Amino acid sequence: MDYLLLETFLTVTEAGSFSKAAELMNCVQSNITARIKRLEAHFGQALFERGRGGARTTDFGSEVQQQARHLMATHHQVERQLMDAAGRSAKFRLGSMETTAGARLPPLLKRLSDQFPEARLSLRTAPTGELIGMVWERQVDAALVAGPIDESRFHSIPAFYENLVVAQPIKGQAELSLLAFRASCSYRNIANQWLRLNGCMDTKVIEMGTLDGMLGCVEAGMGFAIFPESAIKTYRHFDNLEIKPLPADLAEVTTHLIWRYDHKPSAVHQAFGEYLRNKN
Repeated sequence: MDYLLLETFLTVTEAGSFSKAAELMNCVQSNITARIKRLEAHFGQALFERGRGGARTTDFGSEVQQQARHLMATHHQVERQLMDAAGRSAKFRLGSMETTAGARLPPLLKRLSDQFPEARLSLRTAPTGELIGMVWERQVDAALVAGPIDESRFHSIPAFYENLVVAQPIKGQAELSLLAFRASCSYRNIANQWLRLNGCMDTKVIEMGTLDGMLGCVEAGMGFAIFPESAIKTYRHFDNLEIKPLPADLAEVTTHLIWRYDHKPSAVHQAFGEYLRNKN
């Protein structure tokens, strides 16, 4: 089976549509359609049902999805081992919370790129809950996440120690909405704990997709947000925000790098881990 066809198939299942898969793979949608048709011709079975809601796998497609993930994981692992043995650098697929990616990763990724100029680095951002699933499903090799770590499934090392704060408009209003990422965001869960402690569980929540957009809305007076102080300080109009502390038991959060127990780290992965251990 053609590796590219399997990769395309899995990208469509993750993206939920052919058009989004084309964006992720940096190609036109007709290429995605042609590859899926070739794979369907190979099996003699339809893989997707397409409709207004996007692309959903058929029963056979779901079976292919499960087996394709296993094949791709094996392929990536063998490729990493052979590239390391040949003295070259294999691909390193890293996942990260958006706040960490913006505030913490640029100098580390630059250093990694300088040390391994042939390495193929990729970075995907998502909330903690989704990142844990991506690591488990082998969609990324490792991820930077917050919150408790399931030590029965993952290796982990502490990466960053964060101090969470409340960012709100300088001219605050009596009632403000909580601006947050999707429900799988660990910082949103902490914000909910803080609201519960203050008897404000009826606070309206507005979900947004980017930290910069969220803080822009805070500045405009739409609401407040709870994120690491290190990330909020990267906002270009930081001086236009009022920053308030959280109780220590909620404010102190550790970001960990996690990877599956059965995943063998490549040389690039190992070097990134050493950067985190020795960054201070």
